[in-house]
Amino acid sequence: MTWPLVGITTRTQGNEAMLSDNQTFNGRKRHFVVAAILLIIAISWMSIIDRKAQEYVDESTVQALSIFGTFRLANAAISVIKSVEVNVFVASVQFGKVLDPVDDLIEDASSVLKFAIGSLITQKILAEIVSTDFFKFLITAAGLLLIASLFFQDGKYSGFLLKTFALVGLARFLFVLVIFMNGLVDQAFVADKTAAEHRNLEGSSESIASVGQQARMNSSDPQYAIVKERIDELELLREDYLEKIDQARANVTEAQNELDESESELSTIKQEIGLTERYFSNNEEYEKYKAEVDLREDKLSEALALLDKHVEELEGVEDVLQELNDELAGDGSGFIASAKEMMDFGRIKQQAEQLIDSSLNLMALLTLKAIIIPIMFLVILLKGFRYIWGVDVRAVAAQQWSDVKQELNRKE
Repeated sequence: MTWPLVGITTRTQGNEAMLSDNQTFNGRKRHFVVAAILLIIAISWMSIIDRKAQEYVDESTVQALSIFGTFRLANAAISVIKSVEVNVFVASVQFGKVLDPVDDLIEDASSVLKFAIGSLITQKILAEIVSTDFFKFLITAAGLLLIASLFFQDGKYSGFLLKTFALVGLARFLFVLVIFMNGLVDQAFVADKTAAEHRNLEGSSESIASVGQQARMNSSDPQYAIVKERIDELELLREDYLEKIDQARANVTEAQNELDESESELSTIKQEIGLTERYFSNNEEYEKYKAEVDLREDKLSEALALLDKHVEELEGVEDVLQELNDELAGDGSGFIASAKEMMDFGRIKQQAEQLIDSSLNLMALLTLKAIIIPIMFLVILLKGFRYIWGVDVRAVAAQQWSDVKQELNRKE
């Protein structure tokens, strides 16, 4: 198999000269290069940037999961209100016009959140992979070989080994630097805005949920002129699902509060312990709270899954009830919402508009921090690497892939 670095076109003649001229690394320049290589190796082993990057990904994942939970709570609250009004002919049309688009938007926002969470988890896995001892030993070996080449036969092989060290360094630090710089930008420009929009979303969701509870109280004993046996059964089943959703919502809220509490305690520990103890040794109390955060993330995920299950079951019952109530309305037996419910229509409409604004803003912010900004930094770092070192990583990958296919063809 052909060595992947052979035949790679450099960006400029100056870069090629810098990488291949054996006489450029002597005297002070050689000492400077040796010091730079040793510094890079030391940074790799100290893992300061790695831990900071992984810390940022963990915090962003918790935040995204918490926002996802709020979206599901809002979806559950809307389903409750729609289920109450499904038996009310006049009001059901009005509430449906307001809440159906919001419900659809929440579903879309939840899908975007899933992609964002998936992106963050992928970033965490990549950061953990390149932070393993394998990559640390690899960059150490490449660096020591490069240093040795500077003093062997007047640097005859230094140009080639410099390219090798640069590629290994790219593999070791690229994803970590992307995550680290993304974290800096997020803290400076995005984090506060995201937290504010999340609070607005929680407020709108809680307000809609409270209206739903009032509406349920007002319509808990609906009067029918003609009551069919199947409608009675479905009504009982619907109420059972509503109670399950209320309990599931309470479990999600409790899990969110516990997760927020653990995150707060973890942040306090971070502030109390010193930089040396935080990055260069294992603090038992810090690791304990970090493990507790992971456990409570799992608890929140389980609570959300159960909530989604009950909401889907409720919606299935509502579809059948809607058909039956359409038949009743057609026979002149439709039902009118109470005055209190009609008064709540304006409040629901206002909160629905606020929820739409917050949902759209959070979709944009989380897409920006979890997908767009990391891709921007990845492209910038790759182009900067190509410009400085004269190595096109895409050409290396293409050459490697071509060699693999040729090898497979020869075996066939």
